[in-house]
Amino acid sequence: MLSISHHGPVTRLHMARTFFGRPLYTVNAYFVGGLLIDTGCPGTARPLLAWCRTQNVQQVVNTHHHEDHSGGNGLLRRVLGVPVAAPPDTLPILARFPRLPLYRRMVWGQPEDVTAEPLGAVVETEHYRFEVIPAPGHSPDHVCFFEPRQGWLFSGDLFIHERVRYIRREEDIGGILRSLREVLARKPRVLFCAHAGMVENAGEAIRRKIAYLEELARQARTLQQQGLSLEEIVRRTLGPETRMTHLTGGDFSKANLIRGLLTYE
Repeated sequence: MLSISHHGPVTRLHMARTFFGRPLYTVNAYFVGGLLIDTGCPGTARPLLAWCRTQNVQQVVNTHHHEDHSGGNGLLRRVLGVPVAAPPDTLPILARFPRLPLYRRMVWGQPEDVTAEPLGAVVETEHYRFEVIPAPGHSPDHVCFFEPRQGWLFSGDLFIHERVRYIRREEDIGGILRSLREVLARKPRVLFCAHAGMVENAGEAIRRKIAYLEELARQARTLQQQGLSLEEIVRRTLGPETRMTHLTGGDFSKANLIRGLLTYE
């Protein structure tokens, strides 16, 4: 599945692998001024390629290595010859992509290996200049792209949702909070998120997310001081775990979020 919408000069590519016609998990890439920011998952690489054949795609950049953001790299590089750039720590992962767990292969697909170039401090197109902002937390190699004249923040997986309830086992919630504060200091006006889509009044949305996480941490620590177990703290603050946690073997869970909030400083 690939659908297109336009937000001024920014094109949103809404993508998902489907199962009996139903999208499994959607993700957004963005195209502006010849620059494609992220390439979706391997399962949507061919529809993305078909769309890119109709466009003047001059360069591809990745916010991080996860397969739902870099999965179209190989096909675009191999067929169209489009240069791909990614954060320096991402390059060895893209060059020899690790074998993914079964659930991730089913939902997104296994990326093909690809050689990419390291991102510098800025990415320039004919009309725009994007600052590359390190934003670790969701993954150690994560970056955001900020166009200061337009106030655009392409946030990859830093934002996702104001009231996130699950995180991956590998995520660092303290790092996410620090990165949210870092991008907030740039005073973005519009946020282009890989999952939430276009978010106007970006600064207010980011402030609400920070406040939500800080309040959730306060509640969790209060319950911990009362002697409650992690499982009970999760149940009282976010409700019981759901099917997602069981299907992913605990990789996505509410417990991962609460555990991180209890330990971050």
